[in-house]
Amino acid sequence: AHRTSPPTLLLLLAVAVLVAFAITFAVPQNKIGAGVVRGNFAATNVIRTCGPSVSRGLSAMAHKKGSGSTENGRDSQSKRLGLKVTHGKVVPAGSIIFRQRGLTVHPGKNVGVGKDNTLFATKTGVVQFSNGSVNRAKKSKRIRKIAHIIPAEPVAETNVEQL
Repeated sequence: AHRTSPPTLLLLLAVAVLVAFAITFAVPQNKIGAGVVRGNFAATNVIRTCGPSVSRGLSAMAHKKGSGSTENGRDSQSKRLGLKVTHGKVVPAGSIIFRQRGLTVHPGKNVGVGKDNTLFATKTGVVQFSNGSVNRAKKSKRIRKIAHIIPAEPVAETNVEQL
């Protein structure tokens, strides 16, 4: 049985540590993005280590969620907001013109506002949209969208012969 002396064993250990250090940290400087593969290490311009990646005090997190209940799977019913009658259409009194949250479109002549800011016709007539200032206060000089109802005038029957 052949035994190695303790100084030889220490020398072998020191050589092994130096070789491991040389393989890990002595990476040749290549172009940015060009990779050189050495053993299990892929070397680019950044030295990679085998441990968990830790960046500025943040620990590594799982990229897969553990088995459990689904987080998604809920959705509210659509509220069907928006324009219900287009410009130039004839509508009867009481019909909804525009459903909205807040006053996106302001009421004009012959148009009422519901408690949920829905615009509706108060008279039968033709829908007309315009832009203008809503009131004359200094703070509200902005131009806003306004919905009007132009009442339909009854057509006068002239030159109609009685049968």
